[in-house]
Amino acid sequence: MPVLTAIDVLGVQRFIFSSNRLRDAVAGSYLVHWSTSRDGALEGLVPKEKILLAGGGNAIVEFDSAEKARKFAAYYSRSLYDNAYGLEAAIAHQSFEPGGLAQALQNIQTELARQKVERVPAAPLLGLSVTASCQETGQPATGFDTDTKFDTDTNEPPVPLSRDVLNRRGVKEEANAHWSEYLINMDGFDFSMEMDHLGRTMRDTSQIGVVHVDGNGVGKKIASWLSRKIEDQADDDTVRREYREWSRAIDELGKEAFQTVTDRIWRAIKKEITEGKEKATVKGKQTDLSFELKRHEGKWMLPLRPILLGGDDLTFVCDGRIALDLAETALAVFEGSDVPHLGKITACAGVTITRVHAPFTRAYELAGKLCDNAKALVKQKDISSCALDWHIGLSRPGEAVTSIRERQYQVNPYTLTCRPYRLSSENDDELSWRWLSKTLLDDPEVGLRGKKWSTRRNKVKAFAELVREGPGGVKAALEAWNVTAKEWNVAKELCLPEPIAENGFHEKHTPLLDALELLDLHLVLESDGQGQGGNEKP
Repeated sequence: MPVLTAIDVLGVQRFIFSSNRLRDAVAGSYLVHWSTSRDGALEGLVPKEKILLAGGGNAIVEFDSAEKARKFAAYYSRSLYDNAYGLEAAIAHQSFEPGGLAQALQNIQTELARQKVERVPAAPLLGLSVTASCQETGQPATGFDTDTKFDTDTNEPPVPLSRDVLNRRGVKEEANAHWSEYLINMDGFDFSMEMDHLGRTMRDTSQIGVVHVDGNGVGKKIASWLSRKIEDQADDDTVRREYREWSRAIDELGKEAFQTVTDRIWRAIKKEITEGKEKATVKGKQTDLSFELKRHEGKWMLPLRPILLGGDDLTFVCDGRIALDLAETALAVFEGSDVPHLGKITACAGVTITRVHAPFTRAYELAGKLCDNAKALVKQKDISSCALDWHIGLSRPGEAVTSIRERQYQVNPYTLTCRPYRLSSENDDELSWRWLSKTLLDDPEVGLRGKKWSTRRNKVKAFAELVREGPGGVKAALEAWNVTAKEWNVAKELCLPEPIAENGFHEKHTPLLDALELLDLHLVLESDGQGQGGNEKP
């Protein structure tokens, strides 16, 4: 009797971000990819034509008998232990009669959920006799960092590391090469393995952005598709074909989103010779926010580092100035998606902008919470739309996004933020991210970085206090400023864009503080490239 075997790799985020070093997170992400890859842990254990789903920490494969399925599970779990120590997986089996594949696919999800609940968590003894601790994770050390040697001047030994970290350091070259497909025709450029190479400007802007993008309601769409196949009594070959089609399409959607993000940076890079020295600069519409790239081992380091990509789940870290621009770029790809048998798949993004050497795990956790907050907006309004949310700085450990907003942006009865934002809106009276970025910030006439407001920086900054007085305070200030301007024969009247033109508020919310936070931080990349693009050299 045929058998389905489902694999769900557990604790992916905890595993990837167990170390605060970027290179260890990249290597951990690669091991997660390897754990369910056709060319990784599954290679040689199961014929590729028997794989229905593989990637993102999940896999579903078919076997001719229960005996073969159990044998596969034994070899697979041992391979995981040997090559990706620290990763755990739940494995479930489901037998089915010919013609019952769709029902089996539905049943195995229930069985897999049961396995995860009933499993006995691993409780290793670690190292009772080991007194040295891993410098990165605090776990018992089992070896030393091969990149460091004994210092005879200081008598300091090499850095002790745990088995988990040693495994990661052993695959760091493979992990970096894994992303090379996104750098085709970008000769002389590479993704950095160090935070300090992400474009930070010393003694000026030195912030990174952690961006987490996740699809909306993909599980529900898959469940609906399965229910239709069961109701239609679809044959097994049809189910296999369609399953592979939409799973492959979702994988390609995530890859397209990241490739588009990479290409956008690539088109914004300009090379020039200054004082006899070659420079590569990321240019944007706000010239004062443009920044130079770092050079390392003969290559220019892109201000972008992919961490995790699995289907509709994408995480990357970048220079803080371009984080929101790149998040919008990724969401735009999902906005125009059309996955076979599932239809349009939208997504939400959470962006944490913080100092370079802040605890990386906490920054990622906050980005995940912000993404969930954006998803809550989409679910609450029952709309098929993309949305994003962001926060500058780190929150208190364990603090919810709603608590952050209540503490920092609530002045009863008004809320001094409009986050999260929908990516775009067909309703002119509704605020969206594109309205905030293109109109409130950068409209030539009424934008806070436009012609009228750019010479009145003190008045723009004054909005931070005026909004706490409510709509009346903003309205009174605008009227007073314009009266004074007339007395001084200044022709340019100060005003805000619709729908907040009158008093800076939309209902009981204001986007002015959101805009002020991004005034000297948000860089909109140039897209013309001046002869540079995804298939050209700079």
